[in-house]
Amino acid sequence: MRHLKLITALAIGSALAASQPAAAWTFVGPLDRPAVASSLAPQSPMLAVATAGNRLVAVGQRGHILFSDDRGSTWTQAQVPVSTDLVAVTFPTEKLGWAVGHGGVVLHSSDAGATWVKQLDGKQAAEIAVHYLEAQAATNPETAAFVAREKRLQLDGGTQPLMAVFFENETDGYVVGTFNRIFQTRDGGKTWMPLMDRTDNPDEFHYYTVVGDGQAVYVAGEGGMVWRFDAEKKRFVARPLPYQGSVFGLLNLEPGTLLAFGLRGSLFRTANGGASWEKIALGTSAGITSGVVLPGGEVLLATQGGEVLRSVDHGKTFAAVKPAHPMAYYGIVGSPQGGIVLAGSEGVRADPHLEQ
Repeated sequence: MRHLKLITALAIGSALAASQPAAAWTFVGPLDRPAVASSLAPQSPMLAVATAGNRLVAVGQRGHILFSDDRGSTWTQAQVPVSTDLVAVTFPTEKLGWAVGHGGVVLHSSDAGATWVKQLDGKQAAEIAVHYLEAQAATNPETAAFVAREKRLQLDGGTQPLMAVFFENETDGYVVGTFNRIFQTRDGGKTWMPLMDRTDNPDEFHYYTVVGDGQAVYVAGEGGMVWRFDAEKKRFVARPLPYQGSVFGLLNLEPGTLLAFGLRGSLFRTANGGASWEKIALGTSAGITSGVVLPGGEVLLATQGGEVLRSVDHGKTFAAVKPAHPMAYYGIVGSPQGGIVLAGSEGVRADPHLEQ
């Protein structure tokens, strides 16, 4: 029945399109269509949240970006040039921020998240990758396979989503996404360099997260895989977990000490830069989607099941705490004025007392 309804709807749509002037049906894609202002945006699904100085900034579906200057009590919708889903956001300084999402889009803000400009999209990224990798293939025949793949992506419209973004400072950053997609910038996003040929990822696993600990940059994703950038080899080398599921996030506790979390309550800890990993029991089967280290040293993890887990011993053990607004959580951050803010399926919510 659902297939019949879909076919009927397509047939009606085709008939209507044929009866209208072509100009009336000019399609404007989500990468070229600004996000629509909506009073319901704070209650719509929000997929990540970050701090920009004392400001909170959340990103979500249909290009919605919200910011709050009152601990999350009220939210203002930002001006955004795209209406594609946005899944990650970061601010290395109080004013400068970046967000990424579907369509391979990279957005940049220079005013603490109030307004945004597009720096890159999937089509541009594919063109950059082909040009760069063709030049590399002239001296390294192994790069030819990457060139062929990028040309296929161009034919598909270059729509591979970006899933995570990390900036070490106001100029040096990374974006990662599906099928081994990884780019680096050294000039605040003005130019981007592909790193697909510098990763130990022959299976082209998706990347879901990228973080830095002050000494190295780490990427993680499908297949229980974590990669650490080796400055001597100038490439990302594998540091796999004893686990085959997806890794949704990495949380830096201190240089060399990280948590890796993912499906079915899976959590692992390393104290040696990923050379070895220890499994941490949590007592939950829900996927862990995000985490944060609070100023006092407490570690919080949020799950798709609406749970929040707390550690007071540097991520070695965790206990459940009760959040004020249970929902499927996708992002968590400490509020600059105290408490935490959670992004999820029902919007973005402040919880001022959870850390107490």
